[in-house]
Amino acid sequence: MQAQKWDKILTSLRPMFDPSSVAIIGASSNPDKPSGQPLVALLKNGYKGQIYPVNPRYTAVQGIPCYSSITEIPGTVDLAIIAVPARQVLDQMRACAAKKVPAVIIFTSGFAETGAEGAQLQSQLTDLARQHGIRVCGPNCMGIFGARNSLMANFAIDTLPDRVIVQDFLGFISQSGGFGSAVYEIIRDRGIGFSYFISTGNEADVDFSEYVAFLVEDEHTRVIAGYLEGVKDGSKFIEAVDRANRAGKPILLIKTGRHEAAARAAASHTGSLVGSDKVYQALFRQKGILRLESIEEMKVALSVLASGKLPAGNRVCIVATSGGSGVLMADKCAEYGLELAELSEETRHRLSLILPEFASTSNPVDITGQVVANPLLLKEALEIILGDPNYDIMILCYWALHGRTELYLQQLAQMCLASNKVIMNLIWGPEQPAIEVVNSLNDMLVPAAREADFAVRALSSLAWYVKRQQELRQPSPEVPVPPGAREKVQDLLGQLEPGSTLGEYRTKQILRCYGIPCTGEILVQDEEQAVQAAEKLGYPVAVKIESPDILHKTEAGGVKLNLSSAADVRCAFREVTGSARQYRPSARLAGVLVQQMLPPGTELIAGIGQDPVFGSTVLCGLGGIFVEALRDVSIRLLPLTFNEALAMIAELKAQRVLDGIRGRGPVDRMQWAQILVRLAALASDFPSIAELDINPLIATPQGIVAADGLLVLRK
Repeated sequence: MQAQKWDKILTSLRPMFDPSSVAIIGASSNPDKPSGQPLVALLKNGYKGQIYPVNPRYTAVQGIPCYSSITEIPGTVDLAIIAVPARQVLDQMRACAAKKVPAVIIFTSGFAETGAEGAQLQSQLTDLARQHGIRVCGPNCMGIFGARNSLMANFAIDTLPDRVIVQDFLGFISQSGGFGSAVYEIIRDRGIGFSYFISTGNEADVDFSEYVAFLVEDEHTRVIAGYLEGVKDGSKFIEAVDRANRAGKPILLIKTGRHEAAARAAASHTGSLVGSDKVYQALFRQKGILRLESIEEMKVALSVLASGKLPAGNRVCIVATSGGSGVLMADKCAEYGLELAELSEETRHRLSLILPEFASTSNPVDITGQVVANPLLLKEALEIILGDPNYDIMILCYWALHGRTELYLQQLAQMCLASNKVIMNLIWGPEQPAIEVVNSLNDMLVPAAREADFAVRALSSLAWYVKRQQELRQPSPEVPVPPGAREKVQDLLGQLEPGSTLGEYRTKQILRCYGIPCTGEILVQDEEQAVQAAEKLGYPVAVKIESPDILHKTEAGGVKLNLSSAADVRCAFREVTGSARQYRPSARLAGVLVQQMLPPGTELIAGIGQDPVFGSTVLCGLGGIFVEALRDVSIRLLPLTFNEALAMIAELKAQRVLDGIRGRGPVDRMQWAQILVRLAALASDFPSIAELDINPLIATPQGIVAADGLLVLRK
């Protein structure tokens, strides 16, 4: 999307977020109703703009003149809240259009989330909004809250926070109003200030991506977080995320729909297209989006971000007042990808001079329970450890006991705030005193938590985020595509019908155009041609049936390997053609491929896929029979850089296999990455490709070669 188009979008959203006047259509005198709460909340919290209740049943509401129609309001209206039954919404939208209202928030449910009839009503609503240039939040939403301008255009939040420790910090977007409002209350109680809270509803007009882009440009938002079920326009979402990355604003998301049942529930919740969770996960990795698993994990991550510090790396030092708790934390760190650092000899020596003989000076450091009797021991030990350059994160574990916490807190807060390292305080012990300690530390912007899993996961995610942002800024080598590749493939695909399937021979023709190495092979029609082809290629050879209708040639008996004589080739020709006809009598047989035999190697897979939301994707993993058995694959969206292709390969679980195992040499990761980038170029040039599988790619000491292939066009 061009920058000018984004500027236009963001300008159009300004009346929704910073209106100088608000009309409430369907305004009620009952403050407990969704139609009554905004008026009371706007008045109570000192909203400075004009407020216009609209309801033909009243002449005044809450002491303010009430109008029978929005068209009767004498002044301009920047934002209208519609809180009337679904059957009346279109008429009220027409009235807003007549009044030239630029922005509308629709609380009303009964649209796409209810089924086909509601979806049709929502489609009419969208058409009406776009016809008149009205930006719409909702329908089926809880609305928008803005802290700086006391914008209470919602029915979830009716009071400004009375305790804000970190001003102008978090913008939160939620595709679930109820879940989002629960998150708001939990995060608000931590003293973290919200710039905006947005309940998106069904997103008939303004979508999640546009809200992200607005918060990126908002000077009072430093961090963007949200609850996401799915986006409707994948490319727009990617552009919004790219804008956030350039602005240095982290995006933290709780993304649901990981499992099929949850994905179905998400689709029915807002009537949106969910797409593949594997593709979402790939996007989050590719773009540096923090995917969090729970509200608790988000709380911890936000407490670290609010402290103004991010981990410089993933090396962790654990300091505990109990050996067992330190070992437990070491396990947790290993589980979630944090590296246990090795403290310097100088640090260990200095610790040995102040700690009891039975303490441990290696990581995890065990200060022992002696700290209870001598609280100053904690301060002395931390002064030594904080000077060690060999780690990036400290996890400090200790017990909160009644009457024994004040000195701890004073020491900890002073030292944590003075250090440039991220220090997470993990507080154990009786519930009430532990909660008090956590709250006291967080109030001083010192990160603290009670649960080990949430704390370590959040720290690991933040360390990954820092590393990922650094990687995104690194230049990536170019991978050239052979000249004329696009034109050659256009000639090969141009006459094919949508939904066509190409067999191995024609698929490899396309791969070769884009510089992807393939096995030498000749397509033949009879036994004599097969023998001639084998002699030309050189024995041993393989013989394969070539048919776009037989996708799994081995299952059809359509493959014969290691043929070393003319007699073998003749026999194999007869067997594969006979087996293919028996396997699928209606199959179109294009002939038989005589193919050079490759030496034994590691079987890989690479391919192109299509996602309904994000479009073309590129995949890699272990190939052959391992694809379905192990499902060890990595996915990325377009465009794909060489560095990102290497990252795809690096995240596969089968690194030992790729390094070489049981006499086989290592896979050439550089060549594999080049193949993936060229596949991405092919996918970008031809979005009509629905599927392309290269399985297997054979990696030998001589290089990586495509040994089979299949291509399917979109219908």
